[in-house]
Amino acid sequence: MSAIFKPVSRSLSLLVLAILLVTNGNAKSIAPPNQPHKSFVIISEKLMDTLSIEVILPQGYGENPNKMYNSMYVLDAHYFFDADEGTLDFLLERGEGMTNIVKKLTDSKDIPPTILIGIGYTERQRHSFTMGKVDAFHAFFREDLIPRIESEFRASKKPYDRLLFGYSASAHFSTYVLLNDARYKTDTFGKFISISGVYGTKTETYKLEEDLAKAEDTELLSGKSLFIGIGGLDAKLALLKAHREFVKKLVDRKYKGVNLRSTEFQNHGHYDVPEFAFEEGLKWIFRE
Repeated sequence: MSAIFKPVSRSLSLLVLAILLVTNGNAKSIAPPNQPHKSFVIISEKLMDTLSIEVILPQGYGENPNKMYNSMYVLDAHYFFDADEGTLDFLLERGEGMTNIVKKLTDSKDIPPTILIGIGYTERQRHSFTMGKVDAFHAFFREDLIPRIESEFRASKKPYDRLLFGYSASAHFSTYVLLNDARYKTDTFGKFISISGVYGTKTETYKLEEDLAKAEDTELLSGKSLFIGIGGLDAKLALLKAHREFVKKLVDRKYKGVNLRSTEFQNHGHYDVPEFAFEEGLKWIFRE
């Protein structure tokens, strides 16, 4: 008698992968202590992979049952939140840390109380999602993650109340989402902070911007806000030249109605610029 083996379904494969992720400890809580939060693993059919999600609620969330909040989606949460201190694992270990910066700027009323959503994954996934499977990753946000967040938490459903933060390869993706929304006339996010992005001529973001320019529609980005920054010492990684050329393209297109700010942080390199740029970007985005 010959044995018959049935192929394992995608859903079952993803479920097993999610169990392994939890078992290996990669889905640990990455929220700071004493901060209301929720952690969960989400299985994405679009990406054929699993991601760790951390939702950190603003102070007073439970005391204001009717209040709606802005939302801030942070790519690379496996870097940017630490389970013990609420600071960056290694990129910002000498500084305040992302969650503490958000709290400080909220207390000073530079930014409104905001729900912080961290998207964590492995380094392999990071490069795959943010540089390769960009359309699938965008669809994951638009169709899966954002609807879940806004159904389970009191996050505003207005696109301009959503912010996407990306750094390095993930800044390539956050800028890609801005342009991809313009291409398909969708509104996934209204605000973007992209720091030390990868914008070489062979990247998906560069090619998409070139394609959009052919339409000669100067109102493609109307109503959006983009803070795009880089360290002045990033020239050693060949990113500074590509950054300047990409920003020049955006400026030369003369897009109407878009709020664009480009800043070079002198005396800072690729690994110490995120903290300074993140705080400066938030202040500028919410300056109104």
